[in-house]
Amino acid sequence: LLAEICSVGTQNQIVHGSLWMKAESVEANGQFPADVRMDSPTELRMEVTNLLGGTEAVIEVHGNQYSVKTPNQKQGEQKGNGSWGGIPLSWSTALVLGRFPCPTAEQRKLAKIEALDAEVLSVSIPAKLGQDAEKFRYKLRSWAGKLWPFQIEWEKVGPFGNTVSFDFEDPEDGTRVPRRWSARSKAGSVKVRWKSRSSG
Repeated sequence: LLAEICSVGTQNQIVHGSLWMKAESVEANGQFPADVRMDSPTELRMEVTNLLGGTEAVIEVHGNQYSVKTPNQKQGEQKGNGSWGGIPLSWSTALVLGRFPCPTAEQRKLAKIEALDAEVLSVSIPAKLGQDAEKFRYKLRSWAGKLWPFQIEWEKVGPFGNTVSFDFEDPEDGTRVPRRWSARSKAGSVKVRWKSRSSG
């Protein structure tokens, strides 16, 4: 079941499209449309536009680093690494590609996986040198004859622990990629609704 959940969206290496985003964080606040371009799984470019089509900001993710450029505002360029609005950057790019937060294939070999009931899957990954313990909790519902995660809770356990809650809606026919999703952490929240999307 975990392999099935984690396979959603893995066929996508590039994504182009447009979306509506609502963000509440240090990095960005407000509700705005954005044009999205991903030409590789670790390179994301989002151009935030106003109602007249002018550029308000450009958000770029390159691997584990991000930048926010605001050409019309005095603060210029913001930079950071690791996470954006409390969401790990690796998952930010994965979510845009249509993937769910999941342990890596290497982590799955060490994981303790439990079905808490028919619609809740718990995954616990022990700490190892240089990496904190992690926990995933998948809440599932039936869609098109298969179980689909509509909520995922992730926790990083340790001195620099973090918790992120994800909600997913509107799975795309065939691919099961969510067309709406949101993420919340102590550092902020983001909601996304795709208007148009092409991937490959």
